[in-house]
Amino acid sequence: MGVKSITVVNLEPGASQAIKSFLADKGIQRPIRIDLNFNGCCDSSLCLRVDSILDSDLTLESDGLTLIVSPDTARLVGEVTISYVNEAGRKGFRLTSSNPVGEWDGFSLSNIIF
Repeated sequence: MGVKSITVVNLEPGASQAIKSFLADKGIQRPIRIDLNFNGCCDSSLCLRVDSILDSDLTLESDGLTLIVSPDTARLVGEVTISYVNEAGRKGFRLTSSNPVGEWDGFSLSNIIF
């Protein structure tokens, strides 16, 4: 497999542990893809999705996690920062990118899609 390493992903404190807890709770042992999510009514947004590694994917091994992204998505969004928010009434992952993909980039929270 021609896996290429990426360094354009920053995991903020707490994000790595939150992802690992989610995977452990669901009994999932697969990589997490940084991807674009199209919900039909608004701009696209970044999301996290449980997925398999493709030969063309870029990968990042960090703190026991494997994060993957397609080269096209990486070129489009640039550097991605993943943070975890756990506040009263708001819980989830905030993904921001150096090249915002939509008007509301970084405002909404998402869960991991599986």
